[in-house]
This record gives sequence, structure tokens and C-alpha cells, in this order.
Amino acid sequence: MNTDWRYAWSKPQVTGDLKTNAQDFYVEEELGFEPEGNGEHLYLFIEKQGVNTEFLARLIAKHADIASNKVTYSGVKDRHAVTRQWFCLHVLNKALDGAGLMQAISEELAPEESIKLVQMEKHPRKLKVGVHKTNRFVLRIRHLAGNLDDLKDRLALVALEGVPNYFGPQRFGINGNNLAQGGRWLAKEPSPKKRLTKTESFWLSAIRSWFFNQALSDQVASGLWGQVFIDDRVQLQGTQSSFKVDELNANLLRRLHQLDLHPQLPLANNGALADTSILRAHSMEQSWKGDEILLAQLHRLSLGREQRATRVIPENMVWELLNDQLIVQFSLPKGCFATSVLRELIDFTDVSNLSANENTNSE
Repeated sequence: MNTDWRYAWSKPQVTGDLKTNAQDFYVEEELGFEPEGNGEHLYLFIEKQGVNTEFLARLIAKHADIASNKVTYSGVKDRHAVTRQWFCLHVLNKALDGAGLMQAISEELAPEESIKLVQMEKHPRKLKVGVHKTNRFVLRIRHLAGNLDDLKDRLALVALEGVPNYFGPQRFGINGNNLAQGGRWLAKEPSPKKRLTKTESFWLSAIRSWFFNQALSDQVASGLWGQVFIDDRVQLQGTQSSFKVDELNANLLRRLHQLDLHPQLPLANNGALADTSILRAHSMEQSWKGDEILLAQLHRLSLGREQRATRVIPENMVWELLNDQLIVQFSLPKGCFATSVLRELIDFTDVSNLSANENTNSE
């Protein structure tokens, strides 16, 4: 399956390496609210490196002596990075020693894995998936080579105009493994009434993400990705709020031009083509030609009728060029990928993927 999505601002003329070290990719979860300091839920803000989010959640439950379903988190963070994210423990009135908990967990980790407790606060409400508002990224790209003047122009352009809101390559797994396994799973025609496992949910999400990227890529090529038509939905900048476009008036077009509104595309589902304008639906239909069997298998399942913005603006974006290195910092709404911003700047190589491939080939 094609994963060579089109560029909005042409292919970058500079190459570089991402994640030469885990510290080169830093992401910090921003809730958008402060824990209140009281309540039956304990929020832990943990810095981790080399540790899978779900694996860490299970270790927290084990050493806190609570059921695994009593530990929740808002988002999954990259293992091959330094990340800070919130975990939530439903402890009721149970006292918990945060430092002792971290020490007990650390004793089970491999030498290249580490965790650190940054903050611990009580809160009256459970932390649910997707609750956090934004993620702040600090990226270091090493071994830059090529036209640095092109890179400087791109940095200014992307900060001003944004990028196509593609799902990042990590959604599809190393070498597209999530797509391949998901395709085989769908071919078995799983029951729409059966509750999905976490693995099956990952596969399903990867396939829907691929269909979205395929449609968005074609709309980038045709120039539709930044335009709005009657019956489209648009999303307000910095929020998850959206509304249907009933009229193309001057106020709406001004807000679109000022990047206060962003067009949306529906994710693949039975009613996707009816959830957008005729022009955009026709474009999506053409994008998905040749994949009708996979799409029909997907439609057998009960899928939500979600929409996703076609573009994303990196907020508070700043950068510094140091010889053959770029350090760039920005914030993105939850569910958006730093690699989708970076791909419009640099033709980068994810060094952590190369290491993973070497390890896979040696087994």
C-alpha cells in the first residue's frame, strides 16, 4: 500500500537524521487544565525514555497494587524518545508513595529504559483517552546536508501556513506492519458485534488513517486541502469544535484565510462520502479506487463518523540552526504528528527505525 504522500510545499532540499539519540525527540503532554489537588484519582506526570506507554501503565498498576483498568492515560507516546505524560490511578483514599513506586518500577526496567516522577496531584475526575489538549515538541535533527537557504524559507513558511495533517508513519508501524496485519485481520471478516482487542484497534486505526492520508494526499495535489465548499465541515483552530458549512460568506472565507478555520475530511466509514461536499466526496472516491475490497471489509464494522482537519498549524514555533543541526520547537493539537511537520522541512531519516529493522533482521 502506498505511503508516499504528496508534499504541500514540494520535496525538501535538505536531508538529516532524526532520533540519533532518544533525547533528540522530546514531547511533553499539556492537559489544558491543572489537577485540583483533591479527589479519588491520583495523577502522575512521568518522564520516560525507552518505555512503552501501555507497558508502563501495567507496571504502575502492579506496584500500586490496583487493577490494571484503574490506571489510565490520555495519549500513547513514542518509546524511542524522551516523553512526559500523565497517568491516572483510581486510588480512592489509598495512600501512595510516589517516589517508592517509581523506584520499584525502575528495578524492573532494562538499562536503556528510565522513568522519573515530575509531579503528583490528586484530581476528582478520571483521566480519559484524548483529554489532553496539546503536545509540545522539541526536536533535534542532526547531520544536515543540502540547501540550507531552502530550509530557512521552509521554516518560515510552515510556521505561517501549516502543513497537511497527515497521520505519521508511526501509526502504520515499522515497514507498514500494522497495515499488513490489519489487512489480514479484516480479510477474516471479524464480527462487528465483537469487542475489539487493543491490537485490533491499532490495526483498524492504521487502516482508516491510511485511507485518510490517501485522500488528503490527492487533495494536496489538486489544491483542495485548504479550500472549503458547501456541505463540508470545518474545524476551529485550537479546538475540537466543528460545524457544517451551509453558506460561503465573506466572514467564513476571511476566517479560513486567516487560519482560524480548517477544512475537514471524514475518516473512512459507511457514510463518509455523505458527510462532506460533493466535490470533496468525489475526490475521496477517486483516491480510494482500487481498494474497494478493503474498504468494503472496513465498512462491515461499526465505525464512528469522525472527521479530521486537513491542515495543522504548529503553534509557538521557534527554531535555531547550529552548523549541521536544527533544533525546532512547537506545539500541536492532540492526535497530530510532529513528523508530519518535519517532513515538509527536511527529508529526514528516522534512525530509531533503522535500529529496529536491524534488531528485527537479527532475530
